[in-house]
Amino acid sequence: MLISAAAATADVVELHNGRSFTADRTWEQGAQLFYERNGGVFAIPRELVRRVVREAAPPPVAAPDVEQARQRLADGAALEAVTLARRALRRDPRSLAALHLLAEASLAVGDARGAAEAAARAVGLESGDASGYALLGDARAALGDRPGAELAYRRALELRPDPEVRRKLGDVAPAPPRAQGAQLRLRYDGGVNAPLGNDVLRILTAAWEEFAQRLAAEPAEPVTVVLETGQAWADERVPEWAAAVNAPEAIRVPTGGVERPSPAMARLLRHELAHSFVTARTGGNCPYWLQEGVSQWLEGGDPAREDAALARRLRAGKFGAILQLEGPFAAMDEAEAQVAYAQSLSAVAHVLRLVGEEGLVRLLATLGDRVPAEEALPEVLRLSYAEFQRSWEAHLRALPRPGTGPRGR
Repeated sequence: MLISAAAATADVVELHNGRSFTADRTWEQGAQLFYERNGGVFAIPRELVRRVVREAAPPPVAAPDVEQARQRLADGAALEAVTLARRALRRDPRSLAALHLLAEASLAVGDARGAAEAAARAVGLESGDASGYALLGDARAALGDRPGAELAYRRALELRPDPEVRRKLGDVAPAPPRAQGAQLRLRYDGGVNAPLGNDVLRILTAAWEEFAQRLAAEPAEPVTVVLETGQAWADERVPEWAAAVNAPEAIRVPTGGVERPSPAMARLLRHELAHSFVTARTGGNCPYWLQEGVSQWLEGGDPAREDAALARRLRAGKFGAILQLEGPFAAMDEAEAQVAYAQSLSAVAHVLRLVGEEGLVRLLATLGDRVPAEEALPEVLRLSYAEFQRSWEAHLRALPRPGTGPRGR
């Protein structure tokens, strides 16, 4: 079912994880499914694709006045383009192409109100018209209506990711209000341990301030932390990632038998708070491997700390694709989950190696604009998922084997 699509079709790509997206066309090359979308070419492993369904698109309608208007606008004759676009609309009042051109040409001649009217007509005719919403945002911005422009740009981005529209949104959207210090609520499930509670708040307050500065975002609502004093804490018996729960309503941490937070508990607290920050930065649009990898990175320590062990797994042929870790790890057994967490951290370490902390934050922000991960990676890393996987594995293979010198000899 994976065949090149003609110009008059669109392909719906359905993935095994339940997600789907529409592409202008798709084709297979080796073990990859390539697809074209919004002017870009992307690739995902074929094994992740359940099927591709072709959908017929309406045939183009010849519109001489629209083509002439487009050419006159390109030539700088915007006033003539306005006249030609209006002529086309008299012939076909429902022509989206003519309405788009009228909005563009009106903006070019300084008629922002006329542009807004044309763009509003376009989105009224077609609620999924991303270009119409982008033009409506341009017109409202020209009229000084920043809130209206922000709404239009956000709707355009929901319908179709576009870096230029994201840039324009950044120009009109007000900076999110910064909270005055950490917004934390402490509760006890069991007996009250005020000294421990104070220490926990001190750790989380410092982490909040650090994360807010590093990620340039923070949770909009206060984060509740529940200390379960009736549940025993065990530094050694339970993996750190399984010792607490970051649920929508609260972070819950077992603290029974603890008088002061140990270093392991401090890392755990930072890790769980990091989840709240990653969710805030991405709007929840974050692959699980990236969510967990960034949270482990923010908890502290060397982000490459799992690389040596993973290099051994890679050489033994026990290394999976990062795309397989897009969904939650809840269905995995403990051994599988430990490997998944290790791979997540190692993948984030490789992102940091490629683009630095600034690039990682840019990746999270791009996901926050509702861009799918398979498109956000090429935009920020200049690598597709498959290319990122190969680059990451090449780094791990180049690591010295145990007992060898720095050059692996």
